[in-house]
Amino acid sequence: MLRLAVLSARGRLGAFTGALIALFAAAVLSMAWGMQLESILRTHPPVERYASAAAVVTGQQKAGADHDVLLGERARVSSALAARLDAVPGVQAAIGDVSVPTGLGGRAAVAHGWSSAALTPYVLSAGHPPAGPDEVVTSYPATLGTRLTLAATEPARTVTVVGIARPRHPVSQQTAIFLTDAEATRLAGHPGQVDAIGVLAAPGFDAGRLLAAADGAQVLTGDARGAGEYPELELSRTTMIPVTAAFGGLAMFIAIFVVASTLGLSIQQREREIALLRAVAATPGQIRRMIAWEAAIVALVGSAAGIWPGIVLGRALAQGLMRHGIVPPNFTLDYDWLPAAAAIVGGVAAALLAVLAAGRRAARVPPALALTDAAAEPRLLGPGRVIGGLVALAAAVPLFTVAATTTTPETAAATSELNAIFLVVAAAFLGPIVPYVVARLLGRPLAALSPVGGFLASANLGAATRRFSSASTPLVLTIALSCTLFFSTTTIDHATTQQRQAGLTGQLAITSSGPGLPAAALADARAMPGVRSAVALTSTTLGPSLGADDTLPAQILAGGQGGGLDVGVVAGSLSALHGDTIAIGRHRADAAHARIGDRMAIMLGDGTRTHAAVVAIYARDLAFGDALLAPELAAGHLTTPLLSTILVQTDQPAAAATRLQVLAQRYPGLQVSDSASLVTATDADRELNHWLGPFFVAMLFAFTSIAVVNTLIMIALRRRGELALLRLTGATTRQVRSMARWEAILIITIGLGVGLAITATALLPLSHALTGSFRPYAPAGWFAAILGVSALMALVALSVPTRRALRTRPVEAIGIRE
Repeated sequence: MLRLAVLSARGRLGAFTGALIALFAAAVLSMAWGMQLESILRTHPPVERYASAAAVVTGQQKAGADHDVLLGERARVSSALAARLDAVPGVQAAIGDVSVPTGLGGRAAVAHGWSSAALTPYVLSAGHPPAGPDEVVTSYPATLGTRLTLAATEPARTVTVVGIARPRHPVSQQTAIFLTDAEATRLAGHPGQVDAIGVLAAPGFDAGRLLAAADGAQVLTGDARGAGEYPELELSRTTMIPVTAAFGGLAMFIAIFVVASTLGLSIQQREREIALLRAVAATPGQIRRMIAWEAAIVALVGSAAGIWPGIVLGRALAQGLMRHGIVPPNFTLDYDWLPAAAAIVGGVAAALLAVLAAGRRAARVPPALALTDAAAEPRLLGPGRVIGGLVALAAAVPLFTVAATTTTPETAAATSELNAIFLVVAAAFLGPIVPYVVARLLGRPLAALSPVGGFLASANLGAATRRFSSASTPLVLTIALSCTLFFSTTTIDHATTQQRQAGLTGQLAITSSGPGLPAAALADARAMPGVRSAVALTSTTLGPSLGADDTLPAQILAGGQGGGLDVGVVAGSLSALHGDTIAIGRHRADAAHARIGDRMAIMLGDGTRTHAAVVAIYARDLAFGDALLAPELAAGHLTTPLLSTILVQTDQPAAAATRLQVLAQRYPGLQVSDSASLVTATDADRELNHWLGPFFVAMLFAFTSIAVVNTLIMIALRRRGELALLRLTGATTRQVRSMARWEAILIITIGLGVGLAITATALLPLSHALTGSFRPYAPAGWFAAILGVSALMALVALSVPTRRALRTRPVEAIGIRE
């Protein structure tokens, strides 16, 4: 049967072209996203500054019931633990390390205590170690005795370069400078705690002994030491693994869906040929093997051809992810044969599943009835379609129920998109019902509107329901998924922007071009003439608490009310936000059943468990996070104590901005801007909506558009004999064209209508969860573009082959091989 399959494929290249293109595009998508996933799985924080440490002891960076939630702030350990670890047999020394983001002479750097230089090690090449608070050792060429400005967690001051140290191992992720241990600890702002403890080994070292003495702290050895050195890189990596897997999985689902639809249609159109083989004694098993070999050959060729373009797309995607700050800056494409193998195996598997299901019916027909059966349209819905459709609907209904009733935007977003996927699957299985119903409803109006073309189109619609369903399903897929995914991101982003616009009513914003602003900058800004009020916002997270199983976005609000900040307080007051208090967003308060005055158990960003009194509940939680923390509550529990933004309210913005800019002398990197600029500012989380979401939708739209064109061209070409027969029985060319136009209109209307219905089912609950209204934000231009391009492609794909078929004389066309 392999030889017969090869001959059949060679002789029917036109019939397999659509499937070949679909498999090619599927391989491109699978390869591109597979590269990202494998590379992220292989990318780990490098071991640099702790290269000489046999082990690194840090706080537990994971929380949650299953210890699978990575904390957003660095988890520290007690500095007293170093002495206990130093006494463990086999330990040469246990050295505590702190990291302080700084700027030295305009160069971004990270300050450490000099004793931690041994963990790399850094070795002096000139000068001497720092001996006082105004002395510094650099890790880059500098002139000894040079006095440089040091900007850290307090107003800038001048220090003297007294030494230059060189690392014995490459350090690329940071520029290190060294202060005295006491000065580094003071600037870090968390006395009694260190970021990590590096352990230098002596003969007889045993990491197991360390674990016993670590008092619940985390002991990292080997390559895992990098996670203790750069926990922020590990957090970015952990965040991107499910994101990339989700995008890649969705791309694979759509690829399988499209390939199955295209190949299934190609086999369905060959049922007459398959029936002829059955009539000349081919067994059902032989038919199935021939179809399987054909599909395998086409899948291998198409998938293999898509590997190199997939690599090109994968490289471009990786560059975009790094450029937009979505993946860690040390991310590199590190992949082997696995993505290519997955793309090829997935393509072959999808092709085999598609053609085996489509060829089963023709292979089972008795030889005597084969030709007669092949000429007739199958019944409306077979048992397989009914079961598949009901299963998909059974999965979609509870998802819609959750999306419609939840008050959590994250839950609504996740369930809405899954709901759209299951409804698309249900539409594919139960698709023939729609043409049947439309034909019954519109048959008479179409016949009255166009007695010949409309009548023939409606008659065909009712008689060939599976063909029209096959034609409209790719349109449903394109519209439903493109609109759902794209407009869910625009709805979320629009709601967030609206809340920011309403919440930031001040005139000026103070930010920094560096890692942040010292806490003293807020007091200095308030003291400036012309400043009515000022508050500071600093981004942080909460660990799993307040009814959530994952980390929660939060802000630290220093200064209480003022600065033109309006978070939409619906109960309580921000003026009471000091000490161990917290304000909670409305949705999170509902989920946690929190009320004003309640003392809620919370987990801070570094994993510390504590309690905080609820002093306010606010509505604009999309813009300002699920919680606002008092600065006293978060003190000592942040990776860095620097402020993110200072909001300023003033009656004279221009004059106040000029005065505030003078503060840049005390706080290098300080910038004063219009607070409106914060509304459009994008952080790493919003980049997923701003860039990655639309980019992914564009790829899916391009892929599904290929499916639309392929499918409709295959259907149109298959009807050459039918169109010729109509002309031979008396229909004029004009009447046939009229029928084709009405059929195209019906196909486009069904595809767009069902696709938009699925989109509405997905987006309305999401909009309600975000804004309380059933009005998702769909920019008119993009909405019209998606619908218009889809409709135009479908119209062209149906019209061009039909026009070409009508140029051939009907007597010649009816004899052309299918």
